[in-house]
Amino acid sequence: MLTPYEEALESLLERVDRLPTEKVILWDAIGRVLAEDIFADRDSPAFDNSAMDGYTVVSQDLEEIPAKLKVVGEVSAGSEFSGCLERGQAIRIFTGAPIPVGANAVVPVEYTKLEGEYVLIERSFKEGANIRRRGEEIKAGELILKRGTRIRGYEVGLLAFANKVFVEVYQKPRVAVLSTGDEIKEPGEPIEKPSQIRSTNNHLLYARARELGCEVHQLGIIRDEPESIEEVLQRVEDYDVFITTGGVSAGEKDFVHKLVKDMGFEVVFHKLRIKPAKPVLFAKRGRTLFFGLPGNPVSCAMAFDMLVKPALLKMQGVEEHRPKFLKAELLRDFSRRDAERREFVRAKYMEKDGRLFCDYSPKTQSHMLTSYVDANCYMVVYEGVHELKAGQQVDIVPFDW
Repeated sequence: MLTPYEEALESLLERVDRLPTEKVILWDAIGRVLAEDIFADRDSPAFDNSAMDGYTVVSQDLEEIPAKLKVVGEVSAGSEFSGCLERGQAIRIFTGAPIPVGANAVVPVEYTKLEGEYVLIERSFKEGANIRRRGEEIKAGELILKRGTRIRGYEVGLLAFANKVFVEVYQKPRVAVLSTGDEIKEPGEPIEKPSQIRSTNNHLLYARARELGCEVHQLGIIRDEPESIEEVLQRVEDYDVFITTGGVSAGEKDFVHKLVKDMGFEVVFHKLRIKPAKPVLFAKRGRTLFFGLPGNPVSCAMAFDMLVKPALLKMQGVEEHRPKFLKAELLRDFSRRDAERREFVRAKYMEKDGRLFCDYSPKTQSHMLTSYVDANCYMVVYEGVHELKAGQQVDIVPFDW
């Protein structure tokens, strides 16, 4: 019996727990997921300051243009003007410098001309012009980053603003990647027989898990021998997630699913009503999640994106860990003969005039990894649907959800 996708995803996610947290120094937080809410400890800006290089003035002096004002001082970032600006006066000011008492506008330097101790203002500016007000971006005590946020360089800047030297983050999932198969050769090894193929899955999975912020351990390739596979599976609980590729279908040398059952794993599902990647095994033993993914490269990649990725994101505390579905307008007709399973077709979406459009790859077979070139989403073709017409709204799942 084939398990529907939604049922499989729910069964999977209900068995996923968030990992413990740890404190890391600010610059080691890049790529990690926040395990705490971050609040501003001061206003931003912390004081009224100039958004431009120019002259700060009293705006009422600019009612008649050109205006001639006496320059009575200068203030730059990090310094302050000790006096009070009076009518008929101007102060030279630089970007980021505090606005002197009495001033209420800044005239950019390009609208001015210096004549001795006077400045000619060639255009009027209203009160508040080119002034960044205290607290207009953030007020002290305001929530600026939510728990569950993936930390990029931008967030590191905000953490520094919030005076966070150490940051509470979720631990990285420890992920093991293993490929099985007598026919597989690693890059750099010679291909000695026509029946041998180059290994792609273990490297693809390693890279995808690294992209998601995991600590990934590459266990390489082992032969399709029960003893060898069982020996490696004895180490499964050294990891939070253990991923194998190959050996999960119904052939004579597909040993993985049999061994998993014999070794006391809780097998949650084995075959799914999806295309590609029907033979996907998910099991659990102790705290470790076990995924047996298909050997065909596209099946392997798609199963990772739609099943393993949500689990890895949830483990790291990411709030939006479920696949994100969007609507897009199909550019070309699509048809298929077999409509029993839900199909995830590699596709590309683009935006034009506020609308999303989608075109699919003509390479739909599960061994065609080149179908990912230029693709940025999956187009979803639901069970029972034999054809889709150009102009029809379809569901898509962006790769970067």
